[in-house]
Amino acid sequence: MATAVVFPKVSLETDAGTISRWLKEDGAAVSQGEALFEIDNDKAAVEVEAPASGVISYVRGAGEEVQVGDVVAHILQANEQVPATAGKPAAKAAPVANHANGKAEAVQRNPSSDRIVATPLARRIAEQQQIDLRGIRGSGPRGRIQKRDVIDLPVAAPRPLAPVGDSSLNAVWLQKDGPGTLVALHGFASDHNAWRGLLAAGRPRARMLAVDLPGHGRSLKTIPKDLDTICAMVEQRLAAESIDEATFVAHSFGAAVAARLANRGLVRINSLLLISPAGLGPEIRHQFIKGFVAAKQPASILPWLHELVFDHSLISEAFVRSVVEQRKDEAMSNALASLAERYFCDGTQTFSIRPDLERLRIPVRIAFGMQDRIIPFAHCHSLPGRVGLHAFQQCGHMPYLEQPELTLSIVNEMLALGRADH
Repeated sequence: MATAVVFPKVSLETDAGTISRWLKEDGAAVSQGEALFEIDNDKAAVEVEAPASGVISYVRGAGEEVQVGDVVAHILQANEQVPATAGKPAAKAAPVANHANGKAEAVQRNPSSDRIVATPLARRIAEQQQIDLRGIRGSGPRGRIQKRDVIDLPVAAPRPLAPVGDSSLNAVWLQKDGPGTLVALHGFASDHNAWRGLLAAGRPRARMLAVDLPGHGRSLKTIPKDLDTICAMVEQRLAAESIDEATFVAHSFGAAVAARLANRGLVRINSLLLISPAGLGPEIRHQFIKGFVAAKQPASILPWLHELVFDHSLISEAFVRSVVEQRKDEAMSNALASLAERYFCDGTQTFSIRPDLERLRIPVRIAFGMQDRIIPFAHCHSLPGRVGLHAFQQCGHMPYLEQPELTLSIVNEMLALGRADH
């Protein structure tokens, strides 16, 4: 007998929602408990699991807004047809009753006429981009404002971005041409120039935008309180570049930001390559973090740079000079010290991306040097089953610098996977 898949209630604020994307193709075999589709929510993409095993048959498509309790699909058994009632709402709970004086009366609600009815995701995007929802005609049921109403809002001039601190994040197009978009996030105490070593090995098959994280490069020097705040700043920067989907490549601390960004769901990340990611375990080499931030002169900086790589000859004089120049910026040095204290205090990574990786249903791979002296390679043990691992032999904390050709080939694979998964 066919099993109906109904749209669940995921928010106290509303009795409707949007299927952001199906995770299983129409007609695909599914197992009970397997994730079927995602719902836009105000905090993350919420997955809905299959209530039974069989073959999935869609009733509603991705991007449609549906009411709680509506049938969105059926799970069919062998040789079974879609029921004649397909698409009709499932039975819903009776209205709340007031039993005063022994009588059951439906409770009547009189919402204020000026109340804005919008999905949580639409509210979040509007808040980040300073969009006034009043006066926007929503395309959802009963005029409810949806994500597409905010994104597709016609304006005479670009919408102003919400200010974050005293400036927005800096970003540089390292490659302006290509069939897709590759966004790169650097690691701790680095900047967008870190990726030029990768480009020396060749060109990715996409245009490439490198973002300076807060406290780094030419971005603001105020350190946000948590990863989600950093993600909001990156989302803002990408919105300014008109990027709403991309493949991401990210290193170390930037990889942790990218994993959280993918889980938030405001930017569609088609595939994700995390290089030596932070956030897989608590340990990090405290002596390196403390020593590298404090070092100011070439003689004190060079030994710490050697700790980053397996082959010390990769650390050129130009590399050392660039770090020395950075250390002359007192505001940046102070920002790095603050970031280290907040996210790596006492030799401990104070955040975890394992829950983020567990929830992701996009192609995700991790590249890790087996001789990494900063973050233990052992953190790659027990990764989620969907996450692939590239273990680089004779390689330290910077695989994209130490083995750029291999890293670039994986980047291009992820770009292809992202397009195929679209």
